[in-house]
Amino acid sequence: MTKRIIHSIAVAIDCSPHSKASLEAAAEMAARLKAELIGIFVEDINLLHMAGLPFAEEIRLYSTEKLDTAQLERLLRHQAQQAREMLEHIAQPRTLRHTFRVLRGLVPEQVMQAALEADMLVLGRSGRSPSCRKGLGSTARSALDEGKTSVLLMRPGVTAAEGPLLVLYDASEASKRALATALEIAGPASTLNLLITDPAPEALEHCKQETDAVVREKGLETEYYHLPFTDSRQFVSFIRMIDSGLLIIGKGMNLPEETIRELIDNIDYPVLVVR
Repeated sequence: MTKRIIHSIAVAIDCSPHSKASLEAAAEMAARLKAELIGIFVEDINLLHMAGLPFAEEIRLYSTEKLDTAQLERLLRHQAQQAREMLEHIAQPRTLRHTFRVLRGLVPEQVMQAALEADMLVLGRSGRSPSCRKGLGSTARSALDEGKTSVLLMRPGVTAAEGPLLVLYDASEASKRALATALEIAGPASTLNLLITDPAPEALEHCKQETDAVVREKGLETEYYHLPFTDSRQFVSFIRMIDSGLLIIGKGMNLPEETIRELIDNIDYPVLVVR
């Protein structure tokens, strides 16, 4: 029997649309894998520090109001309760083992520290602030650059594993971990696409020989593609063309780090970076 990779899944919850998409995806995977679901809400210490400053103000559409530390504390407690209720609303019908943690500190640091206890961290690609709505939020950036846990970056309106999966594969240990993770999280209706990035002419055949047995055991419909890496724009175009679904990348593959970031920034699908 194949050894399980994912026993627990952590998800950061802040009640934003991206956060809700993350929670749905995390619960879906946890239910399929019989994994524990860990909800994380962080009280942002920067907001509390700002509220204590004499010049701090809350800018609203038609008025400017002085920030009040006590009011902000109540608001954070209310948001934490909302996050807890979101988790329970999703977890209980699925009979998921679940826990909820309220932490205080710098959000990226607290989320990454809590995620060390899990096998996967699920995050929204964007945060709550308007400045990061079109790009990665600060927590997502930190998880990619500094985190020790595999991280799934979600966006609203997209499922994580029921549709097609695309694994970048170059026969490195990192890409083998990515494939093993893909096979574990794949749903019964999933299809698997393997994109071989190794430029060697025989790479496609070698990949088929290496992966055929494990893929057949899972029973997934599988397609193989050979696209030697040249630049990230080529990869982005190809991924869009085949409607890839969830993209799975092994951290430490023979790809430039900037290519992984560019893929994440420029495709509309969820991305799972496996460590």
